[in-house]
Amino acid sequence: MKITTQLFSLLAAFLLLSSFTFTSPYDFIGTYGVPESDPSQIQLVIRADQTFSYQDLSSASNKINVNGFWSYKNRKVTLTNPMSDVKFHNVWTIEENGQVAKSRKGFSFYRLCKISD
Repeated sequence: MKITTQLFSLLAAFLLLSSFTFTSPYDFIGTYGVPESDPSQIQLVIRADQTFSYQDLSSASNKINVNGFWSYKNRKVTLTNPMSDVKFHNVWTIEENGQVAKSRKGFSFYRLCKISD
């Protein structure tokens, strides 16, 4: 009975420890964008020094090119630029081990894939 209890405890501990995946907290560092054939040329660059640059040329009359700082919490990257009055997609959800950045602002949904690290 003692061996069965120990075996069960060992198996439970193994399953518990193996259920957690440890990933690097900075898997999302890199350049995200759309294909080159897309005329919007949306691009998000997240740098390791906690700065970012974001460009969205989808509207000819309202071209967006913003630089600033980012913060990360709960798989979300929040972009901030206190000097800019431009409204842009400033909250990005990181998915698929840092390979995809998704954002939603109103009825506009963006999904950018990682281009480079």
